[in-house]
Amino acid sequence: MKKKRKIWPFILLTPLIVIAVVMGLFFLPKTVNVSYTEDDLQSYLEKGGIILNENSASAEDIFFGNYTAVGSRAVDGVVTSAEATAVLNAVAKSDGILTNIRIKFTGENTYEASANISDHLDEIYTTFPAVQDYKGWIDTTLKGRTLYGTGTLVKGEGDTFVSEFTSIYVGSIPLPVDQANDYGEYLGTKMNQIISSLPGFNMETFKIDAEGLHFKGTIPTEIRSTAP
Repeated sequence: MKKKRKIWPFILLTPLIVIAVVMGLFFLPKTVNVSYTEDDLQSYLEKGGIILNENSASAEDIFFGNYTAVGSRAVDGVVTSAEATAVLNAVAKSDGILTNIRIKFTGENTYEASANISDHLDEIYTTFPAVQDYKGWIDTTLKGRTLYGTGTLVKGEGDTFVSEFTSIYVGSIPLPVDQANDYGEYLGTKMNQIISSLPGFNMETFKIDAEGLHFKGTIPTEIRSTAP
């Protein structure tokens, strides 16, 4: 006589598995689904005629003023999401402030982006004393987490940009957008100061759509690191 299979434990277990999977997905950090290859990086460099090597400045070098710009080249073209993601990761330090950067151009003036925030933030506090006012919030909310956001980015006056978050998440937790924009205003102003004073950079036209980032103007041929 065959033994009857005990199906009740499986019936009881199934909804628990479903709940566990759903909860797991809900609490996964939000990230941007963009993949890239070495070809995307080379395509970006060829479009801009840019030199990128071991002497090139990282994103942190530029942010902290440890760079020198060389040359100037006219550019009129489109940078795709994959190309932008490729170059952002190429110039990011492995132990830098941001790693695993992803950006996707989604529509008219809109984008979504994600990155992992490291624990190496001391240089920010040292270089920009004003950021000390936000140190407690940054250390407890952002440090070591995954940051995801959607927003708008348009050309401002001269060689500046105007950006605003439309949503922002740390891990899977949404943050108040107004508060995030307040915190981001100082860093946005600093980035505009860096970009507008970058030798060899001039922006005639700029727009974003689902095809990518459309840019016409001039950019430096090479940005070298002067960091010790």
